[in-house]
Amino acid sequence: RAERELERVVNETQADFGIFVGVEPSTGEIPAMAVYPSFDPNRYQDFPPELRRNRAVTDQFEPGSTFKIVTGAAALETGVVSPEDRFFDPGFVAIGGGVVRCWRPGGHGSQSFVEATENSCNPVFAIIAAQRLGPQVFYRFIRAFGFGERLGVDFPGEAPGYVPAPGTVVHGEVLRWANIGFGQGVAVTPLQLAMAAATIANGGVLMRPHLVREI
Repeated sequence: RAERELERVVNETQADFGIFVGVEPSTGEIPAMAVYPSFDPNRYQDFPPELRRNRAVTDQFEPGSTFKIVTGAAALETGVVSPEDRFFDPGFVAIGGGVVRCWRPGGHGSQSFVEATENSCNPVFAIIAAQRLGPQVFYRFIRAFGFGERLGVDFPGEAPGYVPAPGTVVHGEVLRWANIGFGQGVAVTPLQLAMAAATIANGGVLMRPHLVREI
């Protein structure tokens, strides 16, 4: 069913490809994982190599705004923001020698943290990541969510992703961490992103993902 629905959505949206990962948050079990386009394992030699890998675990992507769940969780857990905190977004914020712009021309104006999350407001998450959390604390939370290392799934070819350690960015570190706050400048696998969401659903406990329940 996952493969069928994924194929339907990719064709409807005319996307280049699609990836689906279903996770049981409390156990780390993966009851469904699908990639489209895929291949017929009975005729694998008839398909190009790029279709024969499991992109959910082998490929790395810049997560974009989906990464804001990590920034938000870290900010709430450390108390540097509360749901009612107010921010003002004029459409951009100058930070770390650069400018982070909002996707909405003119910005969202005055908004609470909850509203900024609902609006997916880049300037707010840039401020939270680079100034309120800071690289050291934010990095610790990012790694705690399982990013930047292999999760140990029972499938070959898992990629670790990439998260820069604080102090390793030669030029513009503050701006870099501001961008990481809304998911730019890092690389994650679809499996890592799914497990991060599952960690929040599991009360903050990251489980080891696995495809095989028992033998």
